[in-house]
Amino acid sequence: MQAMNCPRCGKVFVKISKPICEACVKEEEAIFDKVRDYIKENPDKTVAEVAEECEVTVKRILTYIRDGRIDASGGMQDDVSCSKCGKPIRSGRMCEKCVLETNFQIGDMKNAADIKNKGRVFTMGKK
Repeated sequence: MQAMNCPRCGKVFVKISKPICEACVKEEEAIFDKVRDYIKENPDKTVAEVAEECEVTVKRILTYIRDGRIDASGGMQDDVSCSKCGKPIRSGRMCEKCVLETNFQIGDMKNAADIKNKGRVFTMGKK
């Protein structure tokens, strides 16, 4: 555990898991709850409209969507797109097709590295 100053409010706190103090975590969750509830009641609103009504930044709402905390449905569907191909998505950073392609490519790179290293013996040097 590490004592540090909260980057939001400056208060000293013991960092356990979150990079901000408990009071700021509660404030962040209250803001998230407000946004989530507004979207449930107004599913046809765009990201910009939700941000304006909830008095938060568009960036914050997009972060909630990218983190998978809320879905971009209704009026927000056109505001969020796959970071790889640009296709509209509901949550996350990439569409399902691009996630599968990326995972396949990572698997190919891992297999190539395994083949390259096959037959090599790695030993620890003597001290």
